[in-house]
Amino acid sequence: MWPTKLNKKQIMLASAAGFAGAMAFGAPVFASGFGLHEGSADSMGNAFAGDTAKAYDASTVWSNPAGMALLDKSELQGGVSFIGPSLHFSGSATNPLTGGHTSGVTGGNAIAPAASGASYGVWALAPRWRLGFSVTAPFGERVSYPQNFLGRYQSLVSNITDLNFGLALSYKINDHFSVGGGPNVDYFTARLTQNLNTPVLSALTRQDPIADIHGNSMGVGYNLGALYQIDENTRIGIDYRSRIRHNITGAQKITVPAIYSLYSPQTAALLAAGNSAATTSVTLPDSFSAGIYHQINPRWAVMGSVQWTDWSLFNSLSVTPTNGTPGTTIQENWHNSWYAGVGTNYKVTDKLMLQTGFAYDESPVNNANRTTRVPDADHYDLGVGVQYQVLRNMSVQLAYLHVFSPGGTIHNTASQSALTPSGTISGKYDVSDNSVTAGMTMKF
Repeated sequence: MWPTKLNKKQIMLASAAGFAGAMAFGAPVFASGFGLHEGSADSMGNAFAGDTAKAYDASTVWSNPAGMALLDKSELQGGVSFIGPSLHFSGSATNPLTGGHTSGVTGGNAIAPAASGASYGVWALAPRWRLGFSVTAPFGERVSYPQNFLGRYQSLVSNITDLNFGLALSYKINDHFSVGGGPNVDYFTARLTQNLNTPVLSALTRQDPIADIHGNSMGVGYNLGALYQIDENTRIGIDYRSRIRHNITGAQKITVPAIYSLYSPQTAALLAAGNSAATTSVTLPDSFSAGIYHQINPRWAVMGSVQWTDWSLFNSLSVTPTNGTPGTTIQENWHNSWYAGVGTNYKVTDKLMLQTGFAYDESPVNNANRTTRVPDADHYDLGVGVQYQVLRNMSVQLAYLHVFSPGGTIHNTASQSALTPSGTISGKYDVSDNSVTAGMTMKF
């Protein structure tokens, strides 16, 4: 048997620290933080510029519900997106238990491609009233490093899914001004893992315990918008989307290598005793958007928008196991971020329209607070799209978005636990994304 002086309290404290590290949320798909720029193929074609003022189709239920007042018919819209991000790390990590650097690989592309979808509907209740719904995925990420990643003591898997179900009602006050809004029900689920760096046993066996936590929550928020038509060619819109608090309940688990029982049954047993239910809370940020749309002539239109997102809400994260293990709080210190974009549309014929747009999307993290779970950086988005009216009441859309990013450096110690320290990871991240969205709109 391998001698050990580790007591139960030390093991449980180490477990809590590991789980808290696992709950630090993850990298983006193609928006700041772990947010997604939600929208239709029409939105993506313009790099999401002008969404609060365009009111082209039923997706305005999400971007500005007041825009429903401009739709002359009831309609349904759906879209499917392929998201192909790229996330590559280069650098090194220290191992404070053995000295020198952690062995392992930097890994290839650490963020998996994903498919996403959205659907919207608008019903004309009366000449001035519209009712709409939306089903969207406004937050999410899929980061997965290989098991022998040199930063495995910081993180391995970061998997977040968020589904939002919205209802909205709009009212056209007069020929110039309309308002809209309604509630949103939000379902949030996450699974996050990391290795635990245990003294002696990790180096001796070349195997690590794995901390795994998963949980889910339902939350409620709301969306409010207004649209003002200056004249028949120009309109401006504003939209406020509320923050949504999630009180997450779930389970935490430590998978202990079988060989640990051979060298130190006490350590193996105490690590396994860390299995417990756990709770934490996350507040998804509120945002405020403003946009403008101008029809220059029957063929050309231009648009622009800005958005502020309250990412400073993600200042710290506290995890509380229910088995009596002391809770752990880790600081994130995210800052608020801005988005700004411009776009243009050109109608080649009455049925065919081409789109493009360019935007800047600021990240809530920088070189000072970047982590392996959130290796985000500022983005520059270039979108192109095409829309074609197949039938009098049906149109199809196709859009492509490329995200450029300068990337960013990282110098981070994820856990200060004396028992299972993570070490420090240093290096650089390269980030980019290629996304395609196809959609269809039916009017009736």
